[in-house]
Amino acid sequence: MRRTHLWISLIVGLAVWGAYFGHVVLSLRRGEAGDLALWFLGALVVVVLAEVVVTGLIGWLFRRRHCVLDEGPTLQSALQASHVALMLLVFMMLSAAAILALASLFGWSLDLAGARGQALAANILLFMVVATELTRAAFTLALLPRR
Repeated sequence: MRRTHLWISLIVGLAVWGAYFGHVVLSLRRGEAGDLALWFLGALVVVVLAEVVVTGLIGWLFRRRHCVLDEGPTLQSALQASHVALMLLVFMMLSAAAILALASLFGWSLDLAGARGQALAANILLFMVVATELTRAAFTLALLPRR
């Protein structure tokens, strides 16, 4: 069930957040940022509901096929994947900080005070979290021992 849930999380996350960030890019290209908060809340609700419903349905349908995984290798896979995801998050955060530091060093204004700049900054932070979580799920799946 753990593997199934990871696959569901990965597929739903890629689909929903991919559509969301596609909309963000198009909206910011058009110079619009007003409805991004509603799109974010909608994407969040869809991700949570889809994961709960699909995982519950698959768990119910295949409840008799339950097999126990060895917790040692499974836990080790999850820990290694979490470490990779954490390092990715740290790298993205430090890169964002370096960009801001370089901009201030050269006197460039990134105009984060306006609504468009704030929407862009919020979505960059959201992208970092989503990328980290999808990386964790993918690496856990890749490292899980085969049956």
